[in-house]
Amino acid sequence: MHFSDKIEKRMQELDSQLVIGIDPHPEKVLDKSSRFAITLNSDDPEYLLSAFCHIALEVAARTACAVKPQAAFFECAGIPGWKALRRCIKMAREMGLPIILDTKRGDIGSTASAYARAYLDPSSEFFSDAVTVNPYLGPDSLEPFVAAAKKSGSGIFVLVKTSNPGSGAFQDAVLADGEPLFAKVARVVAAFASSSIGNCGYSNVGAVVGATYPEHLSILRSLLPQSIILLPGYGAQGGKAENLKAAFHPGGRGALVSSSRAIIFSYENSEPGQLSESRIFDAMLEAAQKAKKEIQAIVGTGASPTSST
Repeated sequence: MHFSDKIEKRMQELDSQLVIGIDPHPEKVLDKSSRFAITLNSDDPEYLLSAFCHIALEVAARTACAVKPQAAFFECAGIPGWKALRRCIKMAREMGLPIILDTKRGDIGSTASAYARAYLDPSSEFFSDAVTVNPYLGPDSLEPFVAAAKKSGSGIFVLVKTSNPGSGAFQDAVLADGEPLFAKVARVVAAFASSSIGNCGYSNVGAVVGATYPEHLSILRSLLPQSIILLPGYGAQGGKAENLKAAFHPGGRGALVSSSRAIIFSYENSEPGQLSESRIFDAMLEAAQKAKKEIQAIVGTGASPTSST
């Protein structure tokens, strides 16, 4: 199934635009003094990472249209981390959860092709429904990912305007034609997007636009009419649901809102002595349900996706 159709189907089934980011920070999950490690009474990194993912995935199965594991937090744990990531992807697939692997890879030539093979080839142990990619080496750095995604029916989300405070140093730079760099990148993404459109009217080439920069959403929505926009930065980074209306098409279509820390570490608000595995799940579920409702409250405005010209 085409990636955009898979996401659209999941969004309709759960009436949810929420993506839960799975970011198992080592100091919060693996450190012996962390509440999670103490609660599960273990110092085995593979076990702790896998258990953390399982809880988050169970929550996502009830509330989210996709999950977004951040590869870096698995990679930094070495071989146990890679094994846990592989298990996380497998568990998500068994639950019917679309997986957006947050890798932000960006390279050229055979190296980009190798990255694409690692994450977008169905024969790979890390095959995901979509990955995030960095376009700032130029359009040729995207081509292997676009080709691999089209072949496997998966997708990519291209970094256009990121959520971090320093993103403006480069991405907001005004070019000779008076347009900011991020808009130039958006036009390149739109051109790639037009080559693979699903039955739902959206492409498998999406864009990452930080929820922390709502002032840019209107222009980027107009520049990317056929792309699904992934909005990270909601919640702990300060992005607010009410500022994201411009990213959505009517009926809450065309955009996904990602939240990580505000959901997956919500249990840290509990008293240490009161924690158990079931209480960790309950806290995550409550936070995810709250986020889902906040997003639902603002969807349903914007413009319809249009055909490429």
